[in-house]
Amino acid sequence: MKNQNIAFMLKKKELSGVSTEADRIKILEELVKLNPQGERDLTERSKFKEELARLKRKGSSKKGVVSDNPYDRLNYDIQIVLVGEPNSGKSTLLHRLTGVNVQISENPYTTYKPEVGIFVYNDISMQVIEVLSVYKGDNDPRKYQFVRNSDVVCITSRSAEEAESIQATLEDHLIIPSKEILDSKGHKYRPKDEIIEKPSFVASWKSFQSDDLNVVDINSNEGFGSEVYRLLNIKRVYCCRNGKIEGTPLTFPMDLEVTVQDFAKRLGMTKVKGAKLYGHYSQFDGQTVGLSYVLNDGDMVWLR
Repeated sequence: MKNQNIAFMLKKKELSGVSTEADRIKILEELVKLNPQGERDLTERSKFKEELARLKRKGSSKKGVVSDNPYDRLNYDIQIVLVGEPNSGKSTLLHRLTGVNVQISENPYTTYKPEVGIFVYNDISMQVIEVLSVYKGDNDPRKYQFVRNSDVVCITSRSAEEAESIQATLEDHLIIPSKEILDSKGHKYRPKDEIIEKPSFVASWKSFQSDDLNVVDINSNEGFGSEVYRLLNIKRVYCCRNGKIEGTPLTFPMDLEVTVQDFAKRLGMTKVKGAKLYGHYSQFDGQTVGLSYVLNDGDMVWLR
């Protein structure tokens, strides 16, 4: 088993250096075949398995087709898109949130391809994508299809009027920005000729009130993160040992009832009798719970 642990660690490092989907799929296939010990590695293996299934589904739907769509190469569990007019602050916001180096210029249309970075909030990693600028008469079906299938839309703006203009453009493409928490199944992967509501908010340089969407300061990473997290409507469940967290949390829809047994199955663990619970919702640290115990956001679970 020790060799499995070492092999898993080495393959993870190898995965971080790949640049093509084909190479990523190959290494993911090798990772999910390994059986390391430790709940941290099991959590990661579960996520790798889900990513592999998603990439294979995508590949099978486009078998034999070489796509020139730059959005087709973007894959991640959680995707937040930055949508705005030229010079509205998309690149500046992306750089500040993720640290990715992007060209920032006062000249419009500097961004000629989607720019991508990773933002972490509440221990949740999310892909932030700056899509190409939106403007009057814009009709790029690839861009709007990607926006339709994202998890959350962030409209960058310099004024209330600019934010309203972007909302109107999205609505022209049958995407209705909403500040309400929506069912994830209802606002993704719908036909492009159907109206779809999309969890959205505004990140603005200028403070203003909006009846339609919540507005946060574009200079506040915390404001951005808290609004994204609210709209994602997810709960996090951590693996732990003796009350110490191991690895990153698994995420589930907030309205989904998740038991200890469900959590164990997600990790690929079948021989589990119960768990010890730590965190805010436990009566005391180390509380013993059964397989049918329903978990809450932030629970830390030591499977036994």
